[in-house]
Amino acid sequence: MMKRRNIVATFVTLGLAAAATTPAMALENEFHGLFSLRYINSNFNRTATTDFGPGDGSYDPSGTTKKQYSANFFEQRARLQYIAKANADLKLVTHFEIDYAYWGNSSYTTGRNQGGAQGADTVNIETKSVYLDFNPCNFINVKMGMQPIADSFKGSIIDSDAAGVLLTGNNFGKFTPSMGYFRFNDTGKRDNVLGHLTSDMLLLDGKYEVSKDLKIGGAYYFFRDGQETGTSFTTTASNAANGVLPDGTLVYPAGTTFATTATSNRNDIKLHVFGLNAEYTAGPLTLNGFAIYETGWFNNDYVNSFAGNLGAKLKAGPGTARMEMLYVSGGSRSAFYSSPGGEHGYYDNEMVILGRDKNAYTTDNSMLDLTGNRGQGQMGVYLGYDLPVTPKLDTAFNVGVAGVTHSTSRKPINIVSGTKNGSNFLGTEVNAEATYKLLEGLSVSFRTAYVFLGGYYKDVALNGTPDDPYDLKLIFKYTF
Repeated sequence: MMKRRNIVATFVTLGLAAAATTPAMALENEFHGLFSLRYINSNFNRTATTDFGPGDGSYDPSGTTKKQYSANFFEQRARLQYIAKANADLKLVTHFEIDYAYWGNSSYTTGRNQGGAQGADTVNIETKSVYLDFNPCNFINVKMGMQPIADSFKGSIIDSDAAGVLLTGNNFGKFTPSMGYFRFNDTGKRDNVLGHLTSDMLLLDGKYEVSKDLKIGGAYYFFRDGQETGTSFTTTASNAANGVLPDGTLVYPAGTTFATTATSNRNDIKLHVFGLNAEYTAGPLTLNGFAIYETGWFNNDYVNSFAGNLGAKLKAGPGTARMEMLYVSGGSRSAFYSSPGGEHGYYDNEMVILGRDKNAYTTDNSMLDLTGNRGQGQMGVYLGYDLPVTPKLDTAFNVGVAGVTHSTSRKPINIVSGTKNGSNFLGTEVNAEATYKLLEGLSVSFRTAYVFLGGYYKDVALNGTPDDPYDLKLIFKYTF
């Protein structure tokens, strides 16, 4: 009997050993991530002038008091990435995120950005991306699934995560082509069949290295959105009205019946985006930029819009000087559109308040949070200088001026005059940053920003011109 048991045990042991040598055990496991804690003191972020609740919106001081109390809070983020790599041609990439929008917000609940209060115990993990990355042959790379996607124009159109398939050419010499299809949303049903009321994107992109000093590229994006946006109700009377009350209410004859009809409203967006980009290096100077043209239909509006950018970097003295210029058209027929839901970001101007902050997490407010600026457009010039002080200490200094290119109904009303201000000048921002490397992978940064408001905001608060906004951040970040 003991011999039989020993034989069975031997076979079990051999089976486990065989399983341990299967291809599953040949996986190369990679773990990456970050932890970051930020202390913020600001009369801009998390105040009545911005999107206090969600924390990601545009600056609008109209209807508020000119002086805002300073908000002070802690914001926390952790990101975890696991990559299961079978070989050089096949890997699964997953990326997760845990945010506390601010310490003390909630506990014992369920929801993204929650759980920062005493007791914690909150289900708040977010899945950012899950996709397969593989090379079916030596000249094509495929990424399929929920994946990060960014345009070739400094994030001015899309910089997000989306479900789709992206094909990128390899081994085509100096030419790199890409083609992709992404489904942004499928929130409505038609005849109980998915796929009829969707928001989708088609991507064609090409990059060519003319020489070691010159790179050029072009891209075409097609946005198609036919989603349901709500329901309209229309009520009709069986008889014509025969009178009107003093408050404007219609009076109908006795016996009149009313019928209400519901109509489903849908988007009808067919937008074509054409763009060119280039980068040229001459000694210590690097020039880059892009030009974008949009045409098509955004529901009932015909789109005819433009955006242009020029950037430069120059090695000067012990550091690097930077310059960025951006122009985006505005107006009802020239409004510039980006990906749905504002999922994009132009960060190259290195602004904190005028533009979106590269260090922003859940709290992500700015004066120009959208490239098209809700039909107003934008124009700005930004200068900066990166100065490494020691091997462990880096600093940066920036200044920027910006305004809108078109006056629309979005412009706030001057309370004193009762009209919109004639000025389209938003303001001038100055900011500075210092980053010190405490340990390998761990850094601490201090960033401060201040904006001198322009005439666009004159007397738009209830009791005068709003106080100039400022923002201070102390950031601890560990990456691995």
